[in-house]
Amino acid sequence: MEDLVVLDRSGTIAGQFCGKLLADYGADVWLEVPEAEPDIASGGSGRTRTPLDLHLNLGKRRGLPAATPDIVLCAPDENPQTTRTELPAAVVVRITGFGDDGPKAGWRAPEIVLQASSGMMISNGIRGREPLYGTGNRASYAAGQAAYVQILASLRVRAKIKQGDIIRIDAAETAAAMCFPYVLQAIYNGTDRRRGDQDIPAGEVLCRGSWVCLWVYSNRFAALCKFLRLETCLTDARFADAQRRSRNWPAFFALVQEEVRDRDPDDFVAELQAINIIAARAYRISELRGSRHLQNRGFWRRLKIEGDEFVVPAPPFRMSLTPAIQVCGSADATA
Repeated sequence: MEDLVVLDRSGTIAGQFCGKLLADYGADVWLEVPEAEPDIASGGSGRTRTPLDLHLNLGKRRGLPAATPDIVLCAPDENPQTTRTELPAAVVVRITGFGDDGPKAGWRAPEIVLQASSGMMISNGIRGREPLYGTGNRASYAAGQAAYVQILASLRVRAKIKQGDIIRIDAAETAAAMCFPYVLQAIYNGTDRRRGDQDIPAGEVLCRGSWVCLWVYSNRFAALCKFLRLETCLTDARFADAQRRSRNWPAFFALVQEEVRDRDPDDFVAELQAINIIAARAYRISELRGSRHLQNRGFWRRLKIEGDEFVVPAPPFRMSLTPAIQVCGSADATA
């Protein structure tokens, strides 16, 4: 994308994440955000910049480009049609919470509202308690990535017809589309899935300091019982078949818990995977730097920015011919 010029004046997590993806893969992205969301940042430099600002805006220049933009990420109050009239060859992108029409047009859309309206929160948490808010800004990031994917498609069309496009992304629709297909289930067969409904053979146990999630399908139930020396479960009437196990998963996982509480979580996951049982450790945010997988994949990048050293995540996907991220402006990047 090194021939593309992007003007990012979105001021939102969704818009700036879209701009970050474009910058990661070579586009010349200019940041103009006089009224950015307060949790992003700043316009400062070095350690005065927030971690979220560094994540979203690393590799972008600040100010206005000298060249005509190929892509414009609109500000929240910007009319994309007006911008498209001024820049007929540009791909103009507007990301909103609930779209520009419909009964919720113009609603404010903080992350918790997007997650609730997607139907996901009614499935998260413990039966009988309040809905559980998910981690981070995943609906906003999903909307940013949806915009990025559509930009790639629109650029291919633009190369053929020499005209720009207007892209409108509804973050609430994106959030509903990205979660499990509970909405479709409700539409087609009336299923009303609620917190605590156990329709997959899964559970979690607390190992030495960390939770481990595991999925115990029928064809691996006996293998798990033998591995954990829980052979008595194979003759226990509560666990005799898949239907009865589904009703008694809390009792089974309580037995598993007794066997694994002192195990190292990473070693336990490796042992489970060696016998073809799906398992994963649940990391705290503070533990991700020590993840063996992320370290071995070279996920973390060490950058020097205006004399200060930072560790930041790598781009979320890789292409064999794409160079490492370049930090524009006064920043000096060393991988």
